[in-house]
Amino acid sequence: MADTKQGFQLFNLETMSGVFPGTRTRVFQRVRLYRRAGSPRELRWFQLLWYEAPAACLVAEYQPGAPGEPRPLLRLAGPPGEELLPRLEAALAAAGWALHSCGSCVHWRSRGQTVADGLPLGHCGWRDERLAEEPIPALLTAQSGLALGCQHWQARDATSSVPLAEENEPLPPLPKAAELAKEQERFWPRLRAWLTGARKQPAGTPAWQVRLVERSGVGAGTEPCFACQGRIANLGALTVGTAEGDKQTFSVWRCRLCHTLYLNDWIDRWERLESLETAETYYRIAPAEALQLLRLIDSVSGGEHPARREERDDYRRQILAFLSRLEPLTHQVKQGR
Repeated sequence: MADTKQGFQLFNLETMSGVFPGTRTRVFQRVRLYRRAGSPRELRWFQLLWYEAPAACLVAEYQPGAPGEPRPLLRLAGPPGEELLPRLEAALAAAGWALHSCGSCVHWRSRGQTVADGLPLGHCGWRDERLAEEPIPALLTAQSGLALGCQHWQARDATSSVPLAEENEPLPPLPKAAELAKEQERFWPRLRAWLTGARKQPAGTPAWQVRLVERSGVGAGTEPCFACQGRIANLGALTVGTAEGDKQTFSVWRCRLCHTLYLNDWIDRWERLESLETAETYYRIAPAEALQLLRLIDSVSGGEHPARREERDDYRRQILAFLSRLEPLTHQVKQGR
């Protein structure tokens, strides 16, 4: 059954009715949906695949690791852009589904801009009331409208428009630690910075506004994002010791494209077990939580190195207490190289 007046068409798998989607583009997104008649906690994974000639978005159900091909739900006419969210939410509502992402959350504010792949960009306004109010860098609060919803997600009234964010300046890319190190090694840039005072922190600027950097290198080689075709970069890591003496590393990651933030929990049992076992878990976290974790990590000198990890048990307990409130995105145990 199709509704071309609204700009979308529902698929009928029995008759295979629907419009040929066109030519596949590189843009895709993974989102979580829930049935409007059910609970927002009962989430299912879907793919959003973009096509051209004609421009359209195909929404298909796909459970990671499940056998079979994605099950198409509907086709949304038109390219991605700032107006994607209301069109997508209306089409999903007609099919009995609702979007569980930043753009459908009451805490999200639109910037009136898009990320590199044309998806809407905004800011997360959620704050932890138990903590003192602290400015959060825009590079952390910025989230794509289709970034995965976190544990603080609350459904926005579907009849209300998305509020606009106060900040709408173009977002610069996060500086990379490797690039900064190379820049600091050069004589003339160092001399110019000393003469102009460029290395000095601007008065009144929060420390994290200038200290936030990617730690995972200059180019490719970072991990893939769970939500889009982008790559995630490491913003900070802390290595602690487990009760068994294994190395456990907690690290904060940010997608370079959709800006989704993750917490990674990695346990390395290689030195203790002959099976060379490792365990890895990813969690979705809010920008305010990412800053809280980065502040904790930054308070430990040389915290990313395993030396003296046995002395960091108090930090480990703090992070584990935080993790106990989260639902993992993925968890896997590997053996061998």
